[in-house]
Amino acid sequence: MGFLLLAAGLLLTDGRCDTERQNVLGAMSTRRSDPWPRGRGHVVFAEPGTPEDYKGYLEPGGSFSPAFGSFGVSIWVTDANGRIITTSDQLQPSEINQRFVWPDKPTWPKRTELPDILTRTPYYDAVWSSAGLGRWQLRLRTRGTNHTQLIVRSVGPAGAPLQSLHWLGEKLYVSDRWYLALNPQPNGVEVVPPRSSLAGTESVQPKWRAESVWGYARFTLLQNQDYFVTIDDAKSPPEHPMNVARVRPPLTLDLPDRRFTDCLEAQVTHLMMSLVGDETRPGDPNNYPLGWLRDGAYVVVGLARAGQVDTAVRLCQPFAEADFFGGFGSEADGPGLSLWALEETAVRVANPRYDLSLWPDVQRKTTLILDMLSATGSIHKPFTGLIVPAHAKRDDLDLVCDAARDGLIVGRMDWQRPVLYVNAVSYRGLLSAAELAARLGKTNEASAWRAKAADLRAAWEKALTTSDADNERTYICGLHPTWIVKDRNTYGTKLAGRRTGSHDAKDAIKDVPLWTYFNVAEAHQWLILGETQKMWNDLLWFWNNQASPGLYTWWEGNSEENTFHRWEKVRGWVNPPYVTPHYWTAAEMLLLQLDMLAYLDDSGDEPILVVGGGIPNEWLNQSMSVKGLSTRLGRVDWEWHKGRMTVWLNGAKCGVKLGPAFSPGTPLRVKG
Repeated sequence: MGFLLLAAGLLLTDGRCDTERQNVLGAMSTRRSDPWPRGRGHVVFAEPGTPEDYKGYLEPGGSFSPAFGSFGVSIWVTDANGRIITTSDQLQPSEINQRFVWPDKPTWPKRTELPDILTRTPYYDAVWSSAGLGRWQLRLRTRGTNHTQLIVRSVGPAGAPLQSLHWLGEKLYVSDRWYLALNPQPNGVEVVPPRSSLAGTESVQPKWRAESVWGYARFTLLQNQDYFVTIDDAKSPPEHPMNVARVRPPLTLDLPDRRFTDCLEAQVTHLMMSLVGDETRPGDPNNYPLGWLRDGAYVVVGLARAGQVDTAVRLCQPFAEADFFGGFGSEADGPGLSLWALEETAVRVANPRYDLSLWPDVQRKTTLILDMLSATGSIHKPFTGLIVPAHAKRDDLDLVCDAARDGLIVGRMDWQRPVLYVNAVSYRGLLSAAELAARLGKTNEASAWRAKAADLRAAWEKALTTSDADNERTYICGLHPTWIVKDRNTYGTKLAGRRTGSHDAKDAIKDVPLWTYFNVAEAHQWLILGETQKMWNDLLWFWNNQASPGLYTWWEGNSEENTFHRWEKVRGWVNPPYVTPHYWTAAEMLLLQLDMLAYLDDSGDEPILVVGGGIPNEWLNQSMSVKGLSTRLGRVDWEWHKGRMTVWLNGAKCGVKLGPAFSPGTPLRVKG
């Protein structure tokens, strides 16, 4: 009777029917010796702009689902008697080597240029590729004297119950939607269609009886053979993807440590693949099926700075039109972050018509900041979009701020009042608005907003010595990205005090952080303070602790932070350790790496270009070159050769200085 109840669906104490997640967890508890999905470190593998349901998922080892709620493909290694030695889900991290592999020649306009994902193991090599929208290919090379099997079943990185399985001699038809083909043909085929446990007798006698209710297909492969497996989706997405020609950033980096380039390119790739329509996502799109202004602003700026300006323009629309959106409602950092994202994009578009199109929205958002600064009571504003279900019934979702205090906004963010953070990003917003106003010849507005920003900066500096500075968000924004800090010594001292609690005696991060974007943002502050060793210690820690090793992804929280319960409906990711990938962290990592190569110091009256601010001393023994860096003043290229630095400025001129690794008096030549 218990088994029949499990198959039919139990009623839980709160009245809900059990979920697919619970079905899988129940099966895992009773079939402990069976192979199960890894459920760790999955990455989104999808064309930019595809809806959440059309995002593919890949886990370390090579297990793959072509869409959310589809099925799982895994690779099993057996002995001559069919006993499992290991599977793609059971391999240890030390046995797995993953990386992105870029095509030798551009494929556009046939399809978006996505990288392949290569997985190398002692038993096989697997390369998953996108062959166009809704079409995937696996190039699988079996190795050694063991036997290899390709398994298709309902559980996987993002699997779901199978509706049907049909093998018609050359193709496997899955749930009357996908078909899978192998070339050459497999050495052996076993296909067991899914069935209800209440149905009649089985049409075939399965070898794997425990899985027979759910159905499966098993393909036995030859030893030391190359196989090409294609998966086609007959169901077209309801929305067209972004049709982005190039996912890889248009940068040319010749640096001593290949990991640096791999990590930087991976951040752009993950950010591009995360996009849904013309919207950003904070993290895994099926954990976060919504745009969130704060996280999205960093994504937009990161992509704009990495050369993906056309994409950034498309993403800017909600940041211009809406003042507040995100899972917590109307948060006070929204106007400032929106203005920052809009200006960082607009200055790279360099088109007066685009500036003019943004002007009404810029005026409105700037007025919001000024209203918050002069508020004598609470300000409430409407928001757009979804709210995290756990918070949907709160009565303060439209509360932006309380009455201003000591010249500062007392704004709501993350259900807190992080005063210095909110005011820092509002300061950045005022200056961003002034930059756009000045380009349009709106000199009165530009002057007024800069003057107000100066007042805000002075009030912020006073508050840095008060308890308002205790909130950890103060230390993710003081220099990067806002440049509100005047007294670097005081800020650095406070930042160092925080570090003694979070780092060990060797200056390594002690505990696995929950909010990885905060850690990367603090590393960015150390870059600008000139403490490059601290920054590198943090960067190396992250490289050594990737969620998906070799693919440079990061995480947020513990379990399912801010879940919308979508993953409970599928047969994958059943025991989440965190949310991954996380795209605010990816954007922070991208911005940090770009600034390590060159950044504009905006702390003074005129910007100064700092070249190689994050270059470590050991790199100076080799030649280096960087081409295609984007700044607000234009493109920057530089070359280090035989102890000399040459910098090319393709845009407005500014002062140039070298980072702390370069000795005083290092020959510096600026061209352009």
